[in-house]
Amino acid sequence: MARSKSRLTNSRLRQQFETERRRAAFVAFLPAAAIGIIASDTWITSWAGVPGGLIAGAAAYALVYGYESYMWRRHHG
Repeated sequence: MARSKSRLTNSRLRQQFETERRRAAFVAFLPAAAIGIIASDTWITSWAGVPGGLIAGAAAYALVYGYESYMWRRHHG
């Protein structure tokens, strides 16, 4: 009984973590994309604004998602 309750708690914890990890990564994507659009448009060329912003946003998303995954594995195995 205790073991199944532990699995249920771990499952809920894991589900909450997955939700928070995606939310944190998306929240990192938004400002990085905006900064990337402005920087690419200003310093590279006007047609590189949106693609540069999407690349910067994707990099920020991947960085936060990877960091959160690493920390989960480090603390929870």
